Amino acid sequence: MGTTAFPVILARSAANAIRMSLMTRASRFRSWPSPDALIDEPLALAEEKTHRLRRIYTNAQRDAWDGPELFRTAVAKHGGIQLSEEKRRALAHPISMLMWGELAAWIVSAELAERLEDTDAKMAASSQVFDEARHFYILRDYLALLHIPVPKLDPYFTIAVRSLLASKDLTLKLFAMQILAEGTAQSIFAYLADAEIEPVLTEILPFIEKDEARHVGLGIMYLPKQLENMSPRECERLAWKVHGIGDLFGATQVRFIEHYKTLGLDPRDLFRKADRMLTGLSKKLGNVPGTDIPYFRTDDPADPDYDKKLDFVLPKEGAEPEPIAIAFKKVLSLGAKVLPT
Repeated sequence: MGTTAFPVILARSAANAIRMSLMTRASRFRSWPSPDALIDEPLALAEEKTHRLRRIYTNAQRDAWDGPELFRTAVAKHGGIQLSEEKRRALAHPISMLMWGELAAWIVSAELAERLEDTDAKMAASSQVFDEARHFYILRDYLALLHIPVPKLDPYFTIAVRSLLASKDLTLKLFAMQILAEGTAQSIFAYLADAEIEPVLTEILPFIEKDEARHVGLGIMYLPKQLENMSPRECERLAWKVHGIGDLFGATQVRFIEHYKTLGLDPRDLFRKADRMLTGLSKKLGNVPGTDIPYFRTDDPADPDYDKKLDFVLPKEGAEPEPIAIAFKKVLSLGAKVLPT
């Protein structure tokens, strides 16, 4: 993507965000997520096919872990969370996003388990329901243990997930949840775990990350079968919707840059990790039939121009950002304030 094409893409993405935000206001998920799911009081404490889909279910049973027990043990071992209030507040942003994302994945996986026709895919989705429930509860417990106000969910993430939940299109849900959302989440879990910013979190995240890899596997194994039964025009419309949701997820991560920096992390590492993961997944699923357009946009870290693109969104420490990059951040901030959520 050249910088000259950026204003056009930004305008299209902004129009998509406005359209989607208005549509979600009229959907049954218009008030998602409910704060009632939070804890207010202190806390006491993915490639063969059919048989491989079935193996996702089998492996989920084999690898099942006790979330509450793991959490209690880690908290007792490390004496709670030993972070400054500033870092707790910064950490609360990605953790709360991941927590609400797990709740959304719980809802979607339950729907997939109900509506998918392939029995092995239904079994894989059914095992995911239990995984997502465990992830949601353990992240909710962790967030409560931070003992700071839960931050408001980022508007771009809220709009993307509400739009996904409200859709009746199972193929869109498989793409946007199993590939985009789960792939991004897996990258963030790995990034935070590798950074070892907090011992309790470091012990928990590898278990969640391993589960997420299976969830991505369901999308990679089952989606090609779904796409084969769609016309090129249907695939094109699907890609347009996936692009819209992907842009909103990406906007959220750009807005989280300062939170990652407060934690002493280099967000460039996260962007590379996520881009590498999503590029690999995109290549597995191919392009829209008859076009060179992938089902979702990615930037390949192996591309010689990748660092230039990364510098545009996230300049190196001490580097002066380009005027258009400054304008981009301002547009993102304005959009977060004015988009109806």
